[in-house]
Amino acid sequence: MALTTALSTVYPVAQVRAQEASTSEGFSEKFRAEHDFDIPAQALTDALVAFGQQSGIQVTVDGAIAQGVSASAVQGSMSAENALRGLLSGSGLFYNVSRSTVVIERITEGTNDATLLDPVIVEGRMQTATGPVDGYVATRSAAGSKTDTPLIETPQSVSVITRDQVEIQQAQSVTQSLRYTSGVVAEVRGSASRYDIPYIRGFGSPSDPVHYQDGLRMLRGPGYAFPQTETYGSERIEVLKGPSSTTYGSAMPGGLVNVVTKRPTEEDRGEIEFLVGSHARYQAAIDVSGPVMEDGSVLYRLVALGRDSETQVVNTKEQRVYLAPSLTWKAADDTTLTFLSHYQRDPEGGYYGILPTVGSVWTSPAGQIPRDFNDGDPAFSDFDREQFSVGYELEHLVNDIWTMRHNLRYLDVDVRTKDVATSSLQADNHTISRYALSTDEQTRGVTSDLQAQADFATGAVTHTTLLGFDYEYSDSSQLRLYNGNAPSIDYLNPVYGTATSLTLSPFIDQDQTIAQSGFYAQDQLGIGSWNFLLGGRFDQVRTVTDNNRTNVRQTQNDNAFSWKAGAVYNFDNGIAPYASYATSFLPVSGTDYLGDALDPTTAKQYEIGIKYEPQSFDAMFTLAYFDITQKDVVAVVNPVQRYQTGEVQSKGVELEAKVALSDKTNLIGNVTFTDAEVTKSRGYDVGDAPIAIPDVTASLWLDHSFDQGVVDGVTVGAGVRYVGETVGGYSPNAFTAGARRIDVPDYTLFDAMMRYDLGVLGNNLKNVSAQVNVTNLADETYATCLANNFCNYGNGRTVYVSLKYNW
Repeated sequence: MALTTALSTVYPVAQVRAQEASTSEGFSEKFRAEHDFDIPAQALTDALVAFGQQSGIQVTVDGAIAQGVSASAVQGSMSAENALRGLLSGSGLFYNVSRSTVVIERITEGTNDATLLDPVIVEGRMQTATGPVDGYVATRSAAGSKTDTPLIETPQSVSVITRDQVEIQQAQSVTQSLRYTSGVVAEVRGSASRYDIPYIRGFGSPSDPVHYQDGLRMLRGPGYAFPQTETYGSERIEVLKGPSSTTYGSAMPGGLVNVVTKRPTEEDRGEIEFLVGSHARYQAAIDVSGPVMEDGSVLYRLVALGRDSETQVVNTKEQRVYLAPSLTWKAADDTTLTFLSHYQRDPEGGYYGILPTVGSVWTSPAGQIPRDFNDGDPAFSDFDREQFSVGYELEHLVNDIWTMRHNLRYLDVDVRTKDVATSSLQADNHTISRYALSTDEQTRGVTSDLQAQADFATGAVTHTTLLGFDYEYSDSSQLRLYNGNAPSIDYLNPVYGTATSLTLSPFIDQDQTIAQSGFYAQDQLGIGSWNFLLGGRFDQVRTVTDNNRTNVRQTQNDNAFSWKAGAVYNFDNGIAPYASYATSFLPVSGTDYLGDALDPTTAKQYEIGIKYEPQSFDAMFTLAYFDITQKDVVAVVNPVQRYQTGEVQSKGVELEAKVALSDKTNLIGNVTFTDAEVTKSRGYDVGDAPIAIPDVTASLWLDHSFDQGVVDGVTVGAGVRYVGETVGGYSPNAFTAGARRIDVPDYTLFDAMMRYDLGVLGNNLKNVSAQVNVTNLADETYATCLANNFCNYGNGRTVYVSLKYNW
């Protein structure tokens, strides 16, 4: 039975086949005229009805071919043509235009003469994998597959933190952006903000990489030389959960974080923001974008930020200068080239010291360590990081099937740091023994990803096939000096300026190169309401380390095969149960106690879940169960005793909801139950949870905007975050008989915000808003630990006041 309707709808852009016929001039104008659309995610047939009602365009579709096909949510102003393209994205359907009628048909082998329409991007109106999102509910991402795929069709859990969420919560770092994300322990180093170190699904390490930017790994050195991404330059922050080596190569088993940076826009737009806050924080930022050429063939964007701030710890500062220019060149209808770059200088990196276990987590008979105590010495301590990157994303539509892409980035990071820090607590329980450390490190390298994507159909089966080769090369140098007998400090009566004439001796002096190459293949198949994903990858990693102190070169060659498989069934009502399996590997440098090279650690995950994207309102719900096992974990008893016999298992349940309860009210909620356990070890930690992994985390955020009465223009929001008890290490260590486990208490934090649109006071203040954010509203004192005498306090109450002008 055919369904005929007047229709109009919008969608996230992808490649759609279309066969054009003669069209009357009047209809052509109507088809290309802009309309305001507000169509929630729903069954295709219902979406077409709404499309017709909102555009007045007649569309005919056979109900049989539309059965079981879903359409994404569409909102905003755009042409009916672009709307229809979006509606059919990834559906395996195309449209035929004949005079004043649009006919929806299925792609078959007989439609090879169809013309591939050029992708159309409408900034801020239609969702894409890299574009902006209105609100908090993202519906598409490329994190799980490297292709622009609806999350509802992705058989893996992906959380997306949108630009709007970052702004409403005034997150000042990637770490802070992840506070309201399921499966993630964001601030494992408490208030220390120099690096972002999230733990995901029971796994994490300060020394292992989980950070990607625009789908490419952010290279880092073996020590402190790794970059930090500025949140103001991000369009969205994505958390891909579970093993991801099939897509990205070597990776932690818990998952990874990918930051999608801001891109040039087709519309002139911009904003200026000024922020002041607790601890003498002053910040200014600007973001401007638009076309360079009148025909829109060249677009630009410039994002910049300056920051100067103290921290809650005495005698410490944060400073940053950030500049990120980008340029898009539409060289032809089928070719787009986007240049992305950034420069960042951090002359001060905030507090990055550590505290003794006694006095922070454990009660000290001498009294607790003050939250503002600095175990370092401003007369000695120093930090300076400079990072720079430049690269491009090139896409070329070869024909109606093949698309070629090449993404490349060069990254350079220089870090110099000096610190005096805690080594132990003396017998009087208030005097801290300290060591001194100085490092001079550099990392520079290239990441490249070459992809060939084919979109085609074989009978009733649609395919998105991806073939790729990526390559990473980094060259790092590390000079580290050490003195284990720095002057001690009394936390009850600290005296600074004593660490002025320290003599440090070379501890590490090495150069290291890492080359990783990977070939991968992936197919996403659509069969009716079923979506399947199957992928495989082979990696080779070569690590060469030159010890300049001993003139010894160590070469290590690793290779691994990774694969994944998954399936999703999409019901018409928006419910999508899924199941998947994935593997990962992570190279480990060095040798074991016998002198043999360490093998890569390996991991596997089973995941089942249900996603729900309602048809009647804008929301995304994800319920997932995961079971991850990591093998060949290295236990470091001491520098010469390294054993690769460990195993860690992490099982858990995650529930995450992002809901637009109305056009004025938004909700973010999540809860995670994690049963993580060290199942094999050389130490006495067998049966315990891994370090810093809570059994329960939960959070809830709600905000509402008013548009009437005395509160017209006011937005208020509030949130609560809970992190359960964790294991913070062992005293003296996990390999000593009778070691005492460090149990770090749970904590609950409250946040709040209020924003006022000053435009309600008059047109001269149009697009100006003022905002106040308060985190840890109750000023709760809490601590985190990653080892004995390696603890930190979390951030106390923090207030930010910002003023923003948009145009």
